[in-house]
Amino acid sequence: MKHALLFSLILVHSLAASHLAIAEPRTKLPDEHEYQRTLRKYLATLTEKDYEHGVTAKFEPATVPEDPETQYRLWLLNRLSQPLVGTKRGAPAVNAPARLFTLASIEKSEGVMNLPLWPEPVSWLVNWKHPGNPYYNSRAMKLRAFASLCIHLTMLDDQIEHAPELGGARFDTLAPPLLTLAYSYPGVRDVLPEEARKAFEVGLRKMGRRLLEADPKGLQPNMVVVGPVALWYISQALGDKAFTKEVEALARRFWSDETFTNPAGFYADRGGIDIGYAGTVNLFTAWASLVADWPFAKEALARAYRLRGHLSLPEPGGQLFGPTHFNTRLGSDPTRDQWDWGAYRDTAVSLVTAEAAHSIKLPTADELKAAAAIRASAFRGQLAENPKNSKGPGYIKNEEISNHPWKFRLWQSWNFPLAVNFASDYCPKDALEQRLKLEKEKSPMLVSPWEREPTFVHQFATSFTMVKQPGYRTIVHTGPVGGDEGLMPPPTFVEFSGFGGGQLSAFWTPATGSVILGRRGGISKEKNFDPIESWRLWPIHAVTGATTEGTVFSSARIRKPDVKTDGGVVNVSGNIPTAMFGQEKVLDTAIGYTRSFTHEPESVKIATAIKSTGKDMIAELYETIPVFLRDTGSQAKLTPTSIEFLVNEKWILAGAEWSEGVTAVRLKRFEGAVDITFDRARRVKLSPADWVDTYMSRASCRNLLIDLLENKDQPKLLREAKMAYEVKPGGK
Repeated sequence: MKHALLFSLILVHSLAASHLAIAEPRTKLPDEHEYQRTLRKYLATLTEKDYEHGVTAKFEPATVPEDPETQYRLWLLNRLSQPLVGTKRGAPAVNAPARLFTLASIEKSEGVMNLPLWPEPVSWLVNWKHPGNPYYNSRAMKLRAFASLCIHLTMLDDQIEHAPELGGARFDTLAPPLLTLAYSYPGVRDVLPEEARKAFEVGLRKMGRRLLEADPKGLQPNMVVVGPVALWYISQALGDKAFTKEVEALARRFWSDETFTNPAGFYADRGGIDIGYAGTVNLFTAWASLVADWPFAKEALARAYRLRGHLSLPEPGGQLFGPTHFNTRLGSDPTRDQWDWGAYRDTAVSLVTAEAAHSIKLPTADELKAAAAIRASAFRGQLAENPKNSKGPGYIKNEEISNHPWKFRLWQSWNFPLAVNFASDYCPKDALEQRLKLEKEKSPMLVSPWEREPTFVHQFATSFTMVKQPGYRTIVHTGPVGGDEGLMPPPTFVEFSGFGGGQLSAFWTPATGSVILGRRGGISKEKNFDPIESWRLWPIHAVTGATTEGTVFSSARIRKPDVKTDGGVVNVSGNIPTAMFGQEKVLDTAIGYTRSFTHEPESVKIATAIKSTGKDMIAELYETIPVFLRDTGSQAKLTPTSIEFLVNEKWILAGAEWSEGVTAVRLKRFEGAVDITFDRARRVKLSPADWVDTYMSRASCRNLLIDLLENKDQPKLLREAKMAYEVKPGGK
């Protein structure tokens, strides 16, 4: 998912990138604290010879291990390109000249220099006890990694103390750098003298305490979740039981407290949900579950993947789509979420919970046997040549590799923030056996949750109701959506963090796929992809309108509606806010809103009603229903959904002009149809144009606009409006 990954990287680096130019560069490693002076003194004793690894042997394809579980771990290692110790997307840690690692090369007049090395993959490399690894236990490579760690630790501590505005001072910006430090250090400390070890651990403890005492509330969950993982590694490096208990308490809070993790299976993002960004949270939750064996993290991950599976609906052509209208930031589909990396994350999650088993395929016997040779070949390729580091696609000679000034980044390995393969590292010893057991038993966990039962009503707390009937499926969203708080950096517009209020998020049939689907465009740092002037096009199931003053209001901005459920009957209510979408005042008085969903074997019945005191002069007011046309990328050859109105018992092609006396709407998609039948004849038209996402997806939709004002396009004081309709699989 290249676009989503790019956005994530831009967002997580924005704090650092926006401030880096204003600080005076250091020309010497920090020495304000005793631990810093000790580390600098130790680095000064190391010569170029200490950093010369002297390895000339190549990675060799090892003998295929006989143990299938070992083969499986090697296969997992190949599910991700990490760890990288070379190539144009990695740092040339192995091939870089030894002279670059000396203190004289680190402390320069232009500033303290960063090394051409990512410590995490190097620490992994020198501890990979596998036949054919010529760098196993290399002292020189461990010292190279430690020199890098000393730079990052001391420079980050110094920056937080003297220039916190440059980054790293908040929980969500401190956690990622600490994970780099804490993961890497235990793998290299055995070559260090006692005074260097003690000094580094003093600094590491200091940074860990700083993270423990920071407030994670209201920050980005996709970065906050890194904190418990980083702190677990710190606790293991320190071997401090009291510290470990504090870490577990913080971790339990994140994965158990509804402030962070909703029991429905999502992570609170500005008070709402972002199923796309949740991909990153799921990745680190899987990491924590595997390394720390925290049951509360495992339970949260299982809930998250259960929800994710229910939000993914199959198309007749095989693609998977789902609703996104409720997302806080992105418009990405549940199955196109952040940081999956070719199903690596799903594979890692499957080691923790069977809820992810249906997302991946079991490797063949030949794939298992070939894994060792594939990994050896990958490392040979990484070390064959040395790339220019972020200066172009070409390659340079080893002696031309250089250092570069240290700068704060959330992830120093900025191209691939995940620089190691934790799934392979911490794979349970019986992982393959457990997976084969699922296959042998033909476990229902090997198929989508939608296929495990013939019919069902599944409640996800008060946020989602998923219903499967013989001829259709629905997703009803009644959960919270986000507000302004907590997104750092703040957007350039205000209060635009998803559409909620109680919506028919999806209506699906086997023949049509998702014919009704709520979507949104999302936001980036620079742009709102759901501009307010396009409100008639927003593909949401809501009551939306405009006053004679031109202000826009919508039930979709009821952030936390009241919800009551009874099996397949869902009732939602609330007040449409008087201010929203960055408008200081929209309405003189709040509009009361109710909507009900009643699921029956043949159809879902929906009733909407609003009431007001009659103080607001309304120019337009619609019940909007989002019709999913197609994905213009992956379904470019698919004929978009056709939309017809039933008028005087005749079906006519729908258009953007009003049709009077419409009693039903027919939506034809693929080889099937869905009918929407109104309680009485209605005035209906289509939105002025198709809505097409151009950011996180290429989904296209067209709104049904059902007139609730019913005043022949003339303004009217709003007192009440209501309507009811039935959605069911239809005729041809």
